[in-house]
Amino acid sequence: MNALLDEGLDLIQRPRSPDLGDYDWFDVELGGTPVGKSRCRIEADRFTVFSIMIYPEYEGHGYARAVISHFKTRYGLIVADRVRYTARDFWLKMGFVPETIDRYSWRR
Repeated sequence: MNALLDEGLDLIQRPRSPDLGDYDWFDVELGGTPVGKSRCRIEADRFTVFSIMIYPEYEGHGYARAVISHFKTRYGLIVADRVRYTARDFWLKMGFVPETIDRYSWRR
């Protein structure tokens, strides 16, 4: 999946590779410049986000919010797994509900 998000961001899905583990990687780019990435897993019944990272010099522009909002248009169940304490507010603002201390979910 390659997608152009509202904020002018490109979301580029990298092919699965044994070198990268059993994950689906997405690069986040702005005008061809890498601004972040996300490590996920696409399954038949859910989409799991293990990490989303916007590089420090690009934080605060809503890029992570744009990426998660895009995922919400494509998947009916999204799980944020291994949520760090410092990221809890982000997931709550995105409409996710805590299942455990470090696992949040969103359902359409």
